Amino acid sequence: MNKLTSKTLTILSISIASVLTPLSSHAQSLQEVYRLAVISDPLLQQAGSKLLSSRENIVQAKAALLPTIDGELKSSWNDDSNASSNNSKGYELSLRQPIYSPALTSGYKKVKIIDTQAQLQHQQSQQDLIIRTVDAYINSMIAKSNLSTAKAQERAIKQRLDTVNAEFEVGVIAITDVHEAQASYDNTKVDLIISEGKLQNSFEALQRLTGQTITAVDSLGDNYATEPLTPVDTQYWITQALENNKSVLLANYAIDSAREDTNIASSNTNPSVDLTASHSRTDHSVTGQNTNNRISLVLSVPLFNAGSLNSKIRQALSAEDIAKSQQQDTIRAVTQIIRSLTRDIRTNSLAIDARKQSIISSRAALAAISEGFKVGTRNIVDLLQAEQAVFSAENNYATARLEHLRLHFQLNLQLGSVADSDVAELAQFMEAS
Repeated sequence: MNKLTSKTLTILSISIASVLTPLSSHAQSLQEVYRLAVISDPLLQQAGSKLLSSRENIVQAKAALLPTIDGELKSSWNDDSNASSNNSKGYELSLRQPIYSPALTSGYKKVKIIDTQAQLQHQQSQQDLIIRTVDAYINSMIAKSNLSTAKAQERAIKQRLDTVNAEFEVGVIAITDVHEAQASYDNTKVDLIISEGKLQNSFEALQRLTGQTITAVDSLGDNYATEPLTPVDTQYWITQALENNKSVLLANYAIDSAREDTNIASSNTNPSVDLTASHSRTDHSVTGQNTNNRISLVLSVPLFNAGSLNSKIRQALSAEDIAKSQQQDTIRAVTQIIRSLTRDIRTNSLAIDARKQSIISSRAALAAISEGFKVGTRNIVDLLQAEQAVFSAENNYATARLEHLRLHFQLNLQLGSVADSDVAELAQFMEAS
């Protein structure tokens, strides 16, 4: 079974499975969301259709190198009262086979390059879908973390407000402390409302990918280790990217394609040779039966074209220069992205450790200020700010871990190595809501 048939059957099996398998409208795991995205994402479907369409170009270009056979039936009838019957009928078969045609050969090479580009573009679309799914899912996890923090903060400050109100009623504290606590509580209510809206917006992005309603996402477990990037040499990652990055590979093939266009334009100024053969038979009412067989070698030589062929060569050479410039720009862009990503991963790893320590420090500060508040050496503002610092430190730590995960997927995309297995591997670090 050839690759095209296998790929077609795979696409058909996925389509049939999507019809026969009931899709959950409340998927929450990353794997389930990704499965739904693979089935229903319009961009991936477009890439698959383009790949199948590009395969037809190979068939058409190959057909131009093979013989073409045409058939023709003829019949004539002449009604003339002053002459004898003059009717005829017959047929003709003709064959044409290119013997020497550099333009057709270069054209066939070009469509094979285009097909390779289509395969790379399809692979790039698959990787892009993984990244879009992971990005949208991480955004939902961050929004979920922000909402959880806002809820916890709202509950904590509500308890603090109730305590302050009770102490004010017995004359222990001043009314200003009540106002400070009330203002802080009102702000947390606003943050809670905004966080709820952002979480719903993040679910909408997942719904666009899957075509299904998403109402919850999992959380990143504590067993996910945010380890530093190894090896630390940035040039190692740049080398890997320039060898496997899909955009770089596409830019390389674009140069090859433009070069074949130049070959085609140059070949059109050269002679070409075709073999032609024909067989015809005519039954005539007067002359009887006539049969004709003919075999010819046809040499075609361009003699005058008013400079159009040379103009096309110059145009093709310019397109080749454009492709080379675009390749260099792509290489520079990928190099810049790799340098930024490796730097961001290193700094984020250090930041995660620092944020983890900041949680311990802010909790210790909160305990000290709470004791000071009890004995009257610290006011309610100090206490509320200390509580805010604890919640902020915890949320920043959770967000930094998720960003670390996102950065690694982005790096794998630039390396051309991101795959379905990465999503499956990540599943072991996820915890159901």
